[in-house]
Amino acid sequence: MTTLTSRVPTLPKAERQNGFSLIEMLAALVILGLALGVLYQAASGATRNARVSAEYAIATTLAESQLDAFLVTLPGEAARTQGQFGVYRWEGWVELIPAREESGIAWIRLRVSWPGEGQPRSVSLRTASKLRNEA
Repeated sequence: MTTLTSRVPTLPKAERQNGFSLIEMLAALVILGLALGVLYQAASGATRNARVSAEYAIATTLAESQLDAFLVTLPGEAARTQGQFGVYRWEGWVELIPAREESGIAWIRLRVSWPGEGQPRSVSLRTASKLRNEA
């Protein structure tokens, strides 16, 4: 009896493998998931930092503006005043400099505060100015 043989050459099992195994695909997906998680954290951190930076820029601009207005209407003695710009609260005060009381030079301080994410935030400005003599 004659036996039939195939004309198609057979390759060893290792050479016939095409594509990736299931374990390789799972490992690749785990690595991809971890990398995407790290990228998401970096992007959300950058967004949060940009928002906080913008809040500080607004508060600093408001503080400078209010300090300028406070200097124009500067009283002749120690005083306190306060107000609000939306969520930003400001407080200004005049303190006489003890060594310079006779010269009428005082510290003018202004602080702007607002509710931050998780904790209150604030910006403080200070300058020295000569008090007006009302007499």
